[in-house]
Amino acid sequence: MNRVLLCAIAASGAWSAACRNSGAPPPPPPEGRLIASPPWGSIEAGDTITGDTMRLTLFTDSGVPVPAGSITWSSNNSGVAQVGATGLVRGLHPGAATIHAVAASAQASMQVTVTDPVLIGAGDMGTCASTNDEATARVLDSLSGTVFTAGDNDYRDATPAPAYGVCFDSTWGRHKWRVRPAAGDDDSLAGYYGYFGAAAHAPTGYYSYDLGTWHVIVLNSAVAVDSTQAQWLRADLAAHPALCTVAISHRPRFSSGNAGNSPGQSTYFQALDDAGAELILDGNDHDYEQFAAQRADGTLDPDGLVEIVVGTGGKSHGRINLPLAANSVVQNADTYGMLRLVLHATGYDWRFIPVAGRTFTDSGSGTCH
Repeated sequence: MNRVLLCAIAASGAWSAACRNSGAPPPPPPEGRLIASPPWGSIEAGDTITGDTMRLTLFTDSGVPVPAGSITWSSNNSGVAQVGATGLVRGLHPGAATIHAVAASAQASMQVTVTDPVLIGAGDMGTCASTNDEATARVLDSLSGTVFTAGDNDYRDATPAPAYGVCFDSTWGRHKWRVRPAAGDDDSLAGYYGYFGAAAHAPTGYYSYDLGTWHVIVLNSAVAVDSTQAQWLRADLAAHPALCTVAISHRPRFSSGNAGNSPGQSTYFQALDDAGAELILDGNDHDYEQFAAQRADGTLDPDGLVEIVVGTGGKSHGRINLPLAANSVVQNADTYGMLRLVLHATGYDWRFIPVAGRTFTDSGSGTCH
């Protein structure tokens, strides 16, 4: 019997030394498993805000981690996602790629989905008086994206009142590394700047950044509407003539909630509308409300600004008052949750994601103009 046949027979049982030295391929390493950290099902293309959003670790079938340096990593679609020598995965283009990890003691594969950039968040969250903000933080735990806040980040609602940031830090704080906050009227600015550090952009509290092809503007509603911020907003819009723009504030220009309309916000709303911005996201009222595209004076216009109030971070529930504010399309005042925006090159998708146990949702799409 020749050596090739002997080795073929041996393949069904233990491999002999003779077969290993015969030039026949060695047996493949046993199947292990890949674990992603954070445990998200997707990462973002060209993410410049949250940095390296996924790291993979290879484990043997008995649960022993394999040293990254002993693993050969590869991607079957490097135009969509690339993987480095330590298992760090970067998303380059929307699509799907399979990441392979091979070591002497284990091998495994995992499909990674790469999406357009994502904004996810809400306003009015940090409370020490309930666990509702923990429920919304759990929504964040399983979803990738840049986290926005729409103000009133920390209420200090315990006795004695804790230092600013304690209530936020106990829940949403585990995502602080990827939070881009906005200040609200219940935020102590000194505490806010101290807790969020460079991300708060003291001393003004207003700033902007790019996320994929989108321009994102964050306004400071902890202070009264002022000409300096309005001038900065118009200058920033002129300096960043992106096809798609979203603004994040705290006080809504239009609202059916307890605080109602804020006519003073017309200054900012008008500047955004004049520049052709698509969206403005607000908090303050502890409810969810989506408006049709409109002008600062409330005139319906398909090329106007879509406002979404999402003060649903967990502090408390508000109330939707009748008659509704003009052009209000969807309202809910009994569900905590998050707004998730997928920012495409020429448009966007939005979805309200409720906390566990609740069923209210809202979703839609829009085109940049």
